[in-house]
Amino acid sequence: MTIVPLSRVTICGLTSDKATLLDELQDAGCLHLLALRNPPPLALSDPTQMRRAKAALRHLIEAPVKLRAWPRRHKIDLDQVIDAALANKLRLRQAHDRRDALVARIDGLEPFGDFVLPPQADLRGRKLWFYVLPAKNRKALSTIEPPWAILGVEKRLLYVVVIAKDEPPGDLLPVPRTHTGSRSLSDLREELEQTEIDIEEAETERVQLARSRLALSIGLAAAEDSEDRRAADGMTRDEERLFAVQGWLPERDAARVNELAQRLGLAIVVEAPDKDDAPPTLIENQGPLSGASGLTTFFKVPDYATWDPSLIVYFSFAIFFAMILADAGYAAVLGLLFAFYWRRMGSSAGGRKARIMLAGILLVAFAYGVMVGGYFGLEPPKGSVLEEIAFIDVNNFAMMMRLSIIVGVLHIALANAEVMWRRWATWDSVESGAWIVVLFAGLMIWLEPATLWYAILAAGLLVVALAAGAEHPVKRPLDWLMRIAYGLLGATHVTKLFGDILSYMRLFALGLASASLANTFNHLAGEVAATHPGLGVLSAILILFFGHLINIALGILSGVVHGLRLNYIEFFGWALPGEGYPFKAFKRRNSTSWKV
Repeated sequence: MTIVPLSRVTICGLTSDKATLLDELQDAGCLHLLALRNPPPLALSDPTQMRRAKAALRHLIEAPVKLRAWPRRHKIDLDQVIDAALANKLRLRQAHDRRDALVARIDGLEPFGDFVLPPQADLRGRKLWFYVLPAKNRKALSTIEPPWAILGVEKRLLYVVVIAKDEPPGDLLPVPRTHTGSRSLSDLREELEQTEIDIEEAETERVQLARSRLALSIGLAAAEDSEDRRAADGMTRDEERLFAVQGWLPERDAARVNELAQRLGLAIVVEAPDKDDAPPTLIENQGPLSGASGLTTFFKVPDYATWDPSLIVYFSFAIFFAMILADAGYAAVLGLLFAFYWRRMGSSAGGRKARIMLAGILLVAFAYGVMVGGYFGLEPPKGSVLEEIAFIDVNNFAMMMRLSIIVGVLHIALANAEVMWRRWATWDSVESGAWIVVLFAGLMIWLEPATLWYAILAAGLLVVALAAGAEHPVKRPLDWLMRIAYGLLGATHVTKLFGDILSYMRLFALGLASASLANTFNHLAGEVAATHPGLGVLSAILILFFGHLINIALGILSGVVHGLRLNYIEFFGWALPGEGYPFKAFKRRNSTSWKV
């Protein structure tokens, strides 16, 4: 994967040809437009209707049952469909809310039985107030003044009615009163049944309306294209009878756009970007790991003048995730779950890219788990092949600390090496090379202290200072002092380097926490099974199941968050000094993006 080389194209012609050119460019879909004048505010022709159309389409797409959509030639009144879909959505929401309220009311009234409240005149102005009181609080009834009665007893609960003119205070009994309402249980059940019928009828209507989802998606895409087209019209420069359009396009499309301009009789200039330009970034996605760029652009778009670190981010993330999960059994469980959804993920292009990347990550996690010798927190049998190939001991603090630090040194050294190669024959390249020397000298001082490594470390910092200061031009004697100051300031980044390397200790800490938690659940389940025969075995199984399930969830969360963090903060801090902005092609939308 690489950043696609771009060219700046400028097209000029008569104003009468402007509309045709913009339509053709929107069909071509390869140009990132530049504003040659301050565009007017993007005011949609009918923003309310656009929002209503999107809400209606989403409601129809999410219908539980999908019948065949009407073909493109089928005549449909889209405004009527939108109104009907939104009305159906409101009807369903109100029906579901009514059903939930009735279910709650029935649950509260059901223990008291099916009865009809007597007329107010028969109660002489008093009312009935119902409570569900735990049997252990029965003594509380003897302390209240209003008359009361126990209607029934069930499962250590007392069903109590209090007779009072006004609603009793909230602290009358140690439990709040039950809101039963004035309607009988049979009336509520009948209304619930009718509400269920209303929901079924509304869902049936929704299914029929969903036949119009294809036409609605096409109409919505056309409306959005129209808004993009109007925005593009406001980005051109117009001078009397002439206009100009400018933008960035991939070099491979230059011939196609040049042919378009020649066919329309327009003047065109295609030129390479100069050092003062800031083109957008377009990352080429090819091969089985083409989706890896999503890991990079999710957080930061590389500057056009830098490089695409997607593959390095992907493989380093896979290693970090494996070191944090640190268990082959957990990786196998995730692999089985992933295999279950393999075919479903293959239904879309994005899913096919994602499943290949996930397969690689889980394969690395399983391999590292085998090297660690962790299988749901258990060690492999003594003398087995699995024990022989398990050469990493997560409980060996000294070894795991060294491993984490070495991984961090290699990761940040790789970032500097990439900058060194990309900026070859510049002072940036010299500075990055010196930082690599400082990295490995510091590592050797920690592993095997020797005078030689201290000397190399000092020499590396001196080169860093010289390279950082050399970027400041010297035009007068005072500039020499500024150059020295800039050099010293650049050398102070050694503190940042030290802190970044220590950040990789989280790989050791989180991996150890995952292994320790797995051992704890195993030990706890074993003790329960041994001390409580019979029922203890069932309890031990539940402890193992839910305990390891929680540990897997924590491992996934920690692996994703911290695995990406080490790339986004530490690695990007040394590898990508600048940030770009994404390439956005001026093109027509496709209704299939809604997955109708």
